[in-house]
Amino acid sequence: MNINWQTISKETFLKDYWQKKPILLKNALPNFPSPIAPDEVAGLAMESFIDSRVITNSDNNWKVAQGPFEDFSQFGERCWSLLVQGVDNWFDSVDELKSMVNFIPKWRIDDVMISFSTPGGGVGPHFDQYDVFIVQGIGKRQWQVGAVNKEIEHIEAATDLLHVPAFEPIIDATVTNGDILYIPPFSPHQGETIESALAYSIGFRAPSSQELLSGIADHIIDQNLGLDRFTDTVINNDTSGFGLSPANITQLQKQVLDLVGDKAQFEHYLLTRLTAATRELNVEPLAERIPADYGNELFNSEIEIQKVLGVKLAISSDEENLTLFCDGENYPLSSQQVEFANKLISCSSSETLILKKHDFCIENSQLITTLINYGYFFILDEHELQG
Repeated sequence: MNINWQTISKETFLKDYWQKKPILLKNALPNFPSPIAPDEVAGLAMESFIDSRVITNSDNNWKVAQGPFEDFSQFGERCWSLLVQGVDNWFDSVDELKSMVNFIPKWRIDDVMISFSTPGGGVGPHFDQYDVFIVQGIGKRQWQVGAVNKEIEHIEAATDLLHVPAFEPIIDATVTNGDILYIPPFSPHQGETIESALAYSIGFRAPSSQELLSGIADHIIDQNLGLDRFTDTVINNDTSGFGLSPANITQLQKQVLDLVGDKAQFEHYLLTRLTAATRELNVEPLAERIPADYGNELFNSEIEIQKVLGVKLAISSDEENLTLFCDGENYPLSSQQVEFANKLISCSSSETLILKKHDFCIENSQLITTLINYGYFFILDEHELQG
């Protein structure tokens, strides 16, 4: 799925708009077929493992109800919106939407949120701290979007709902099927539904420094690193005060920075974090594990395997300690496995793999058997597995 660039080119978008200013791309996906029906979105919101909420607005009285939901009749026919996160992990057709932003590195993509809204529905004026592409499906919405403003502050409109004060829109337009609205971080925006609508929001990951520091600290503890203690190099003979000298401060700071600055450990932490799912996956470990030598049969037959929607994989850059990361877990690799591991990474969830077409080695056989047992890949023909 590709964006139909009309008024600007992809290169111009990346140079002048990405993370700088919003833009409305009219008819960017001509004759856009709805990837999912409203009833299917509602069905997901009835599941306890799905992150969903309904936002209502009655005479500027905003309320948020958290899912799962049993029915939606309580909300009436106007002025409410249903938001469901991580729908790309459950529907191939929704996952395919992410291919339209394949000019952005995959690690930056978070998930696809779907909103179903009735006439008058919306979530109110707000901003996000990450980029978002909003694809309009069925229905119509009126959107107002302001310029990037990092000084703007949120105000609490209701529990679990933050708004911003009134802003001057630089985009004020009606969006219809196939239109795409790109909104950068800290750009205030609000949409109001004209006729019942489905919209698809592709959100991006933008970890804060605070999150990274907290995460690497947890990683250091989990890996039992940083156990070396402070040792005096020079004793400060001035005992009249507290005695913490500038040299002590520098040494203690270096002790921390050396630990955090270990590039290999930081990459290990990042790949663990960035491949881990942020939303529920349809991963089911096999109740009866297939034996390690079953991989030999997979590499010598026409059996097809497929990756579960939403599963992310990556390889470390450390050639001396090659590692495959899958959904936050890691598996050591040998140099002869790199080509095969890269194929596992690059294949889409709608693509099937016939392992016979790839080089066999015992390590690859064991790796794919492990990933199948854990539920990250599955065999398309279960009869082949039983036979």
